[in-house]
Amino acid sequence: MKTREQYQRLTHSLHWDPTYVAEDAYVPSEWRTACTMPDWKKFNDPFQILFDDYIRIQAEKEDKFHAVRDAGARFGHIGRVDPRWVEAMKSFNTALTYSEYYNYRGHVRIARFAPAPAIRIASMVQAMDERRHAEEAVYQAKDYVKHHESGFLLPKDRLAFFERHWYFQGDRSFFEDLITTDPIEGIIGTNLVFETAFTNLLFIAAPAAGVANGDFGFGQAHLTIQSDETRHMALGQSVARALLQNDDANLSLIQDWMDKWFWRCHRLLLAVVGPVLDYFPKNKPISYKEAFQRYVVEDFIQGYVSELSQFGLKPPRHLDQALAEIEHGSHSIWRGLYASRDQLWFDVHQPTAEDLAWLQDKYPAFEHGHAPFWRTVAAGANVDADTLPMTCDVCKFPCTFPEPAHPVALPVDYDGQRYWFCSEGCQWIFEREATKYARNIEPSPLLLADKDPSWVAQFLNITPDGTPLGGVRAPDGYFPAMRVPATL
Repeated sequence: MKTREQYQRLTHSLHWDPTYVAEDAYVPSEWRTACTMPDWKKFNDPFQILFDDYIRIQAEKEDKFHAVRDAGARFGHIGRVDPRWVEAMKSFNTALTYSEYYNYRGHVRIARFAPAPAIRIASMVQAMDERRHAEEAVYQAKDYVKHHESGFLLPKDRLAFFERHWYFQGDRSFFEDLITTDPIEGIIGTNLVFETAFTNLLFIAAPAAGVANGDFGFGQAHLTIQSDETRHMALGQSVARALLQNDDANLSLIQDWMDKWFWRCHRLLLAVVGPVLDYFPKNKPISYKEAFQRYVVEDFIQGYVSELSQFGLKPPRHLDQALAEIEHGSHSIWRGLYASRDQLWFDVHQPTAEDLAWLQDKYPAFEHGHAPFWRTVAAGANVDADTLPMTCDVCKFPCTFPEPAHPVALPVDYDGQRYWFCSEGCQWIFEREATKYARNIEPSPLLLADKDPSWVAQFLNITPDGTPLGGVRAPDGYFPAMRVPATL
């Protein structure tokens, strides 16, 4: 039997339409997609991978990954990684671990509730991918801890930091939002937008910087991950195309979902990957601005989105604003981290003369907008933060991001409470789904304002001197950033 026939038999045999219970009994209304298709069973995943083939391919990737890890340990490569890059991994590795794990949780849900059998199979395979990616990041963390001085978050502290420390709340908010969506929105947000447009920044540009600074294990790990991303991208593109072809009513949904997740991805990646390309590495092969132009603008917008324009799909709603923000984003984040460096577990260095020259060359706005800050620092001025910034009620980044000289705080009154947003993009997202983003607690600055230092330390899971506590119990008054059903 040919592979295509095997795959079609597999997907069809795993689907049935129950006649003895109502649809709500096996697909709760909150997890039922708003999209329509004449016959979901006819949708086919373009890769059509069978489990035996999947295991064989992934085993080959794992062998190559661990061979590079072993060689790095045997010949001492990992101990010679540039110290500045090691500092990047102290934060980036933890963020990557839990980001991948959240994607695993999201695709397990899609595998359960997506209406097409082929989407369910592909999502289950993708969930296994995401779990493997998270575990590879854990292996890398073990290698870093073994061969470098302290400063890496230990396993007992990593989850607590991700859930509670302010540094991770933009990342956490993004993924809690992503795993609590319409299942097809989950495909559009993850596979079409995040993975097609933005993961090349994570798994091509960032590994190139890692290798340029001696981290060959990081480069190999992300090479194996990116080959999985190709399959994930194909699923997102094929789902979008099929829905746009089969029902005109799907266009507005897919357009809104693409607009929303483009903005959310832009905000998160600019803040997280921007410094990893522009500031942490001593040797910088590519700027965030250049990587965004190549992978997001040229490949995604001028490529994939342009191809789907025949069905009415338009470029992302807030694209021009995103392009403008890239001139300032990574610089603002680095300035903010430097001013708050005493609250962090990784080093945020003052840029060298070589760094400043490179930044001025890559970013025309840098000299006027950000270089004066570093000249002030070099002159000995105290720039340490003494207050908590006002944060956006959607993306959780400060309202001074991405350009401190021009902060934005847009108010929206909803259900008797005022909410604040750092941008038109975040305000637009809130107004579309206000009930999802409306909080039942105070924002962090107000929540912490009248608390004594020991309460704040327990909230952040650190002692006043910055040492991780290693506990998992939050103090009274702590709530998650967003309601995530226990089933997820």
